[in-house]
Amino acid sequence: MTIRVGCQTIAAAKLSNGSRAPFTMRSVLAVSLLGLAAASNHTLRAGAAGTSPIVIQGNMLFNAAGERFFAKGVAYNPRNGNYGQVLGTHKPECKAGTPKFPPLPYYGDPTADEMADQFSEYLPLIKNLGANTIRLYNIDPEKSHRKFMEQAASLGIYVLVPLTRGDWGFLPALPSPQCYHADLPDYGHVGLNLLTSAKLIVDQFSQYENTMMFVVGNEIELLDKEGMAAYPCVKALTRDIHRYQKEKGYRSVPLIYSDKDQGNKDRVNIANYLTCALESPDDAVDAFGLNAYSWCDPAYGSFQYSPYQSIVDDFASFSKPFLFTEFGCNIGSFQWSCPGYTGGRTWPQVGVMMDRMSDLVSGAVAFEFSMENNEFGLVLTPGFLQGQNTVKLTDSYYALQKEFETHKVKAFTAPARSAPSQCISRELANKMQQQNHVNQISDWSRLPSTPVMPETVFP
Repeated sequence: MTIRVGCQTIAAAKLSNGSRAPFTMRSVLAVSLLGLAAASNHTLRAGAAGTSPIVIQGNMLFNAAGERFFAKGVAYNPRNGNYGQVLGTHKPECKAGTPKFPPLPYYGDPTADEMADQFSEYLPLIKNLGANTIRLYNIDPEKSHRKFMEQAASLGIYVLVPLTRGDWGFLPALPSPQCYHADLPDYGHVGLNLLTSAKLIVDQFSQYENTMMFVVGNEIELLDKEGMAAYPCVKALTRDIHRYQKEKGYRSVPLIYSDKDQGNKDRVNIANYLTCALESPDDAVDAFGLNAYSWCDPAYGSFQYSPYQSIVDDFASFSKPFLFTEFGCNIGSFQWSCPGYTGGRTWPQVGVMMDRMSDLVSGAVAFEFSMENNEFGLVLTPGFLQGQNTVKLTDSYYALQKEFETHKVKAFTAPARSAPSQCISRELANKMQQQNHVNQISDWSRLPSTPVMPETVFP
């Protein structure tokens, strides 16, 4: 079901039972106005609490005092599950507990005001970790997030906010321009729904000074093999959100794309494509993120033999801020399991990022805060295990805390690099798609047009 309101098209949101809950005119208008009614007051409160907007200069991030900023981050997406959902081998001595907080579906929003009892308990633990940044994955733009953002600001924590979602407002892994223009059964026009959802999130979160960046997409090539043909749609969304920010007079919250570490030249080719001005500067993302899980040994013989040497080589002249938007291998020497979840990751790469790689790297987001079915979590949330009724901090939590506290990033008063990115050739883009075996090669030199918003349609 698709509801047209004003100049926006809203797709009904899918519920966990598979049915769809329709948006009403009143609910959509409420969402549009939700973050705007007292925007200036909220911005002042967030800023007064110890966070001021982070700005980009060249390939680096700076705070309001002109000091270099390095994002020490953690991914936050608690589902409130238990040990029974773990995907690996189950140990008989470990029993599933009863979670303290109600379980959330995969696409549930853990930061809405209604979740305050939960996140008010967890945010101080993230501050105690030494983190200054949180990355989110699911935002419901129908709900207020004032409580989460203001508490995060009071703790000096910035937030990476997603503009795409897994259900309503997703960016499909379809060849361009279908990924922005297709009309899907029981969903509607993907571009209209994506852009509407993203704009509502921008409306709400632009008011908060601790909104560090908006994430315009995440690992689209992992959604389907056709995802490699969908990158022009990432640039199209970037273009349309940049223009929307200008149209509304909002603060220019930077836009970042978070990519899977392809482990070869594809990663820097995609970074150059997304950060270059193809049709206009508006279609270039402001920063690039890499989800990298390749550092799987406590100590390599030397940096040149580590998996990060090739990243430094590939991005030697990269001119936009570069962040590890996810990191933290949990296999090999870092593997762990119940009972106890002892040992695990020791995070030696943190010091490397902030020292040897400091000319390139502007932040790193550890994956992830809560123990989920993939066993990456830094903490066991209450009720994850039978008899475990309070939060349990793991050895990995304390190890990351030590690394965050020990290492300081190199100070810069001016950006190290500022030359603009160069767009890759159409021939190279075609070759990359062929190597990834897409069924339909898209033209990366042309971007999908902005979806035309229809006028109000009354039944």
